[in-house]
Parts: sequence; structure tokens; C-alpha cells
Amino acid sequence: MDNRHALRIVNARFTELLGTAKEDDWELPTPCSEWNVRGLVAHVIGGHAMVTSLLTGEELVAAPGDTVEEWAARVERAAEAEGALERVVPHPMFGELSGDALLMIRWGDVCVHTWDLAQALGVEFAPEPGLAEAALEWLVPFGPALGASGRFGEGADPGPGADAFARVLAITGRGTRPVAGAD
Repeated sequence: MDNRHALRIVNARFTELLGTAKEDDWELPTPCSEWNVRGLVAHVIGGHAMVTSLLTGEELVAAPGDTVEEWAARVERAAEAEGALERVVPHPMFGELSGDALLMIRWGDVCVHTWDLAQALGVEFAPEPGLAEAALEWLVPFGPALGASGRFGEGADPGPGADAFARVLAITGRGTRPVAGAD
């Protein structure tokens, strides 16, 4: 899967879903116990700022009032720059990575956080076909390190016959809980 294309897809889905949030939805809890919707959005924006900085070599920081749309566009432009995919960058959790690997991790993070946002808002979300399988390519080898990092919940086995996205959710410590607000 082309990581630039995957990033555009998940950014669009996150932005689209966020656009359905009402003013009082910003305080709803998410599956990330330390974040409500507002905190989750700030995390996604901050991740976009970090990846944009790593790809461009510029010191960039998100400011209050910045939107997901602005930072999604910035990170996508940075990813399209000449040599961005080949550039070797220092990721704070995974060490030295190519720009292409950095984008893979970025879109995987946004994809999972789109599910988190959907859970908070009480709506369904499943990624486009192929995205979950592509995310598993990097998540499976890093699975034990994710839980040990303290940044993810403890991974769990989703059980036999689980689809690829259920496995992604399990590896990232989310399990396969039902949609929030569902009967």
C-alpha cells in the first residue's frame, strides 16, 4: 500500500467524522482513557505536527486554534516533497526510520484514532479494505513493544477468526468493544 495514499484516506475519514461532532461532543470520553474527544483531536494534530517536522526538518508546533484539516494538509504536503520517503528520521519511540515508514506509522495511528473518535460519537467505523491488513504488517512485529511503552493499553488476542481490523484494535490495546451507545 502506498503510505501517502493511505494517509490521505485516513485523514479524510477522521476529518469527516470529526465534522459530525456537536459542540457538547468535545467532552465525551474516548477509548483512550486519558483523552476526551478534545484531547484525542489535539493528539492527532500534535502527531501531524511532529511528522511534518521530521519530514521537513523544520521545528513546527501546533498552536491553539489549529485544525485537523490544516495539519492534515501540511503533513500530506510534506510527504509529497522530493525525497521525503527516503529521508531517515529519528522517531521518538521507534528510533531511526525512513520517511516512508514514518508515514506508515502515522496513518496507522490516525486510523486507530478514527475508530476511537467513532466510539466516542457512537457511530460505526471500519477502515477501507486493505488498510487494516497493511497496518498489521508493522503492528505485529511491534506489538509487544507497544504495550511496554506505556502509551498503549495491554494488547489482547481478539480470538479465532478475528478480521484484520479487530486484530489491529487488539494489538493497540483496544479490544473489540461494541460501538458506544449501541444496544
